[in-house]
Amino acid sequence: MQPHSKPSKVAALVPAWQSSAFIQATLDSLSAQTYPHLEVIVSVDECNDSTYEICIAHAQKDARFRVIRQSQRLGYVGNCNFLLHQAEADYVLFAFHDDILNPDYITLLAEVLDARPEVVMSYSDVHLTNTNGTEEHWVFTELEGVRDPVQRGVLMMSGNNKWWVPNRGLFRLGQARQINGLKTHHAGEFSADWPWLFHMSLLGEFARVPQTLCYKYYKPGSLSRSWQFSKHQIYEVYAAIMREIWISGLTTEQKLTLASPLARWLYHNNPDRLGEGK
Repeated sequence: MQPHSKPSKVAALVPAWQSSAFIQATLDSLSAQTYPHLEVIVSVDECNDSTYEICIAHAQKDARFRVIRQSQRLGYVGNCNFLLHQAEADYVLFAFHDDILNPDYITLLAEVLDARPEVVMSYSDVHLTNTNGTEEHWVFTELEGVRDPVQRGVLMMSGNNKWWVPNRGLFRLGQARQINGLKTHHAGEFSADWPWLFHMSLLGEFARVPQTLCYKYYKPGSLSRSWQFSKHQIYEVYAAIMREIWISGLTTEQKLTLASPLARWLYHNNPDRLGEGK
């Protein structure tokens, strides 16, 4: 346990939108968490279904919940960043409205952060159910035991792994605010969690809890199901990663080590050069 005079406080951040058909199960899984020092903050983005009413009704039964209704559309990135500013905790997690968490999820992930100050994010394996009913098991092991920030950065930006798994993890709020949370780029919100996870990996180690504690259910209206995954979108998210390298606190040598291969990739795969300009 880290030398805290009091137990670590955790805030679960729920960016909700158009989720009336399935958010109740997510809220129930958060109420069932065994971690005793938990607050749940729900931000309901502007929508036209009963998501807000469902969340308010749940909060009336569980005093740990606080529900905020947005009067203007923030979008995924804006809603996540709003929640980061609302939180007052040591550790936070994004509890997405189509994820179900094991009751011990926060307890097991918080134990890692308490015991290992060099770790900025702890996460578990994820079981996915697709919209067509097929299932997948997501595991991200590439950063286990990697202490060098440049090596972590190279692995996170490779794109040849399930880099998105830690996005459901528990992370230190101070570091997330240090890098100003998530950011949009010239392809909008496409994979906006990738550059932010990349930058977080430069700040400290990622630690996997080798258990399946998170169950994700893709819905027809899920944000990532609407993406085209075009060359242009991929180009722009890599350019956003380049931006995170530039603004990071790494040394110039470390930045160049990370940026050089990425710059070559961007040049050779530029969609303008491929006839797919903006």
